Amino acid sequence: MKNKKAVIALEAKMGDMFNRLAELQGQIRDKLTAFADGKTLKGNELVGWLGEIYGKLLLNGHLVDDSHEHDFETRDGARISVKTRKGNASGWRQSGSIPKIDGDDCPTHLLFVHLNDDYSIDRMWLYDWNELRESGRFRMHNVRGHRRSYIFRVNENSDQSFIIYPSKS
Repeated sequence: MKNKKAVIALEAKMGDMFNRLAELQGQIRDKLTAFADGKTLKGNELVGWLGEIYGKLLLNGHLVDDSHEHDFETRDGARISVKTRKGNASGWRQSGSIPKIDGDDCPTHLLFVHLNDDYSIDRMWLYDWNELRESGRFRMHNVRGHRRSYIFRVNENSDQSFIIYPSKS
């Protein structure tokens, strides 16, 4: 049995806050666009946008369009894929989907960005892509028994040497 009244009531209760949130998100997207090197900031992906922009600023790179397997490139030719997570729930150490780990068009590096709940940077790790692949750090991600993609997990203890932000100096 459908309960349309409950849905309508919740929507009415939350409507004003969601309108303010949508307006603020639009303003944030407009301001971040100035740092996006002409790349279109699609969807409603503030966490992802911030990871890419923080990364390209830190490493003096420029964002590339979505036709590439990586998110930005540096002046020295590094092709960097960015995976960003926010908060401290148990899943923050695991990346989202990584569609491909082999091939000439793959990234040269993986940048993992962890944001605090307020969107400030907790830490950033930079890994060599080939080292991750060769050491088996990319794991197959199966959905309902079918290979979907790969995932990566940060190991806070053993990955200390890969932290590039904040710097240790």
